[in-house]
Amino acid sequence: MIQAIQRNITDIWSNDVSIWEHCAHNYTACPDRYASESIKLACKYAYKNATPGSTLEDEYFLFRLPIVEKRLAQGGVRLAAILNRIFNSKTRIAQS
Repeated sequence: MIQAIQRNITDIWSNDVSIWEHCAHNYTACPDRYASESIKLACKYAYKNATPGSTLEDEYFLFRLPIVEKRLAQGGVRLAAILNRIFNSKTRIAQS
């Protein structure tokens, strides 16, 4: 899975990396943006067609695996960008 994510970052998602890294107003991190993206995806995919008390089958997980892989990639890219901003320039952390 790690190799597939790395390959996708440099291939399929390469045009998205700069968008993932970007943080408005020269903030170090944009946690509100990251959380908002996660909430939208959770509502659209994670909770869709899942009823309380039901057993989730393999199909449920396999259908959502590409979303999980992309979110892991986004998290890795963003963490790297945040660390680069912390150690390479003077920025400020976003206020909620």
